[in-house]
Amino acid sequence: MRVKILINPSAGKQAILQELGPVYQVFAGAGADVSLELTMSPAHAQRVMERAVAERPEAIVCCGGDGTLSAAVNQLLSCGAKLPLGYIPAGTTNDFANFLGLPREPREAAKLIAWGQPGPMDIGRFDDRYFVYVASFGAFTQSSYSATQSLKNSLGHLAYIIEGIKELPVLKSYPARVETAEGMVFEGEYLFGSVSNSTSLGGVIKLDEALVDAADGLFELSLVKTPKNLHELNRILRSLKTGKADKELITFVHTAGAAFTCREAMPWSLDGEYARGGESVKVEVRQGALEMYR
Repeated sequence: MRVKILINPSAGKQAILQELGPVYQVFAGAGADVSLELTMSPAHAQRVMERAVAERPEAIVCCGGDGTLSAAVNQLLSCGAKLPLGYIPAGTTNDFANFLGLPREPREAAKLIAWGQPGPMDIGRFDDRYFVYVASFGAFTQSSYSATQSLKNSLGHLAYIIEGIKELPVLKSYPARVETAEGMVFEGEYLFGSVSNSTSLGGVIKLDEALVDAADGLFELSLVKTPKNLHELNRILRSLKTGKADKELITFVHTAGAAFTCREAMPWSLDGEYARGGESVKVEVRQGALEMYR
């Protein structure tokens, strides 16, 4: 078995660099022919991923945060490669890895890949880009991609909280019309909206784990209405923290996709990375589009 391992050395607190030896030994012990490569920038990571896909190993493994995983998935699906993907989480929040129950220790995550079997995973498509676990707009969306790597390395998850607090004085609502693939229509003023496939978004917003399945062909649409007063805001915050939707203020449905229409272009976040949205945006779920070790 030939395995290509791509490492983002800047992810998390750079602790992954100390774990490369044990990770390598796990794959070598399983009889794999292993090659490792560090990615030094997003542009470099794309070139490395392109070369890795062209080499056609039996599996590609990425070590880094959710953004690293998302970049790898985009490259794989954009070129139509049918290669199993392994993920060794080494980021700040690792939302998606936590949802999947992947081991936090790199060595243990490597064992899951080296001795396991890949299975189907649903992936989202946002216009012409793919995302792994969340596309979102509105409140706290900017904090996911504006926190610098150095701040995340120093403060970890707290960095996202700090950036989120900065947004509070300028929180903006968006009047939007949302139509799901199943024909449901929602209209209103929304403080936040997302299409997701995880129980944790930004390490802050929680969804009931009993309602989320990574491979059922459905993502979860969440729409949070703009609160009219402090009492409603507190209800919303409590609901987002506990994962129990307040049906009067929060719309929550399973869907195979959704079309968003707004009077102005909305900025979006895809797996924590900025995405330029327009007045009209379409999100689709690609069922079983990825083979992933989990």
